[in-house]
Amino acid sequence: MSDRKDGKARRNFLIKCPCPNCSKDSEHSYTRVQKGSLLVCPYCSTMFKSNQKV
Repeated sequence: MSDRKDGKARRNFLIKCPCPNCSKDSEHSYTRVQKGSLLVCPYCSTMFKSNQKV
């Protein structure tokens, strides 16, 4: 059972997603991108959903 816990913790890392408004890459957590949550660009404050396949 501890193997599942460790596997889940390893997936929580940052990935880069390009902003559709300003085209700059920003880092967001893997789990947020995978769930399809709204992301906020730290440069232009635009809210967007990532279309990146993980």
